Amino acid sequence: MISAVIFDMDGLIMDSERIGISVIHEEGKKQGFNIPHALIKKTLGATPASSSEIYHRHFPHLETQVLFHNFHDSMRELAAEGKIPLKKGVKELLAALDEKNIPRAVASSSPLPIIELYLSKAGILSSFQHLQSGGNGILSKPAPDIFLVSARALGADPAACLVLEDSANGVKAGRAAGMQVCMVPDQIPFHPDLAPYCDHVLDDLTAVIPLLQA
Repeated sequence: MISAVIFDMDGLIMDSERIGISVIHEEGKKQGFNIPHALIKKTLGATPASSSEIYHRHFPHLETQVLFHNFHDSMRELAAEGKIPLKKGVKELLAALDEKNIPRAVASSSPLPIIELYLSKAGILSSFQHLQSGGNGILSKPAPDIFLVSARALGADPAACLVLEDSANGVKAGRAAGMQVCMVPDQIPFHPDLAPYCDHVLDDLTAVIPLLQA
């Protein structure tokens, strides 16, 4: 029985990770650092503080505050221009949740203004009963904090929540929260090592709809 659904945002609702990886790479080059795409992918689903730790292990002199500031500015501009599209199946899944009166939240490591901007420009902001960003004492995924806070906000038992995620950090966080976990891969493909953290691995969000019947 699924009583609530908790969505990640980047790479799951919005096709932003593909774009964001390129933006981070270009911003790194402005500081004289060639940040590999593979390294950037390791930060997907993580908070800026956690991402900074990852980058500084490889590039100790990288100014991550500048990097993230410019990254968010660039992504805001792209979102405002309508250049960050929805992923396949988002609106269909939201309609199915409406039909069943299943509440839902967004739990994203992105700052709250970014979450609100993306969802507003996509026309789906009002479809979510709660928006939860990272930071402010909430540990970064793969810690379960962000999902547990979201479940409390929805008044839902974690065991009855379905987490929808695209990243390794995200599915690990969902499992640590004691929730049902569905991975819809984006920039990070499913690997058998992730099997213990996933109840389902699906191609897109339309494939989530049959799970609501269970």
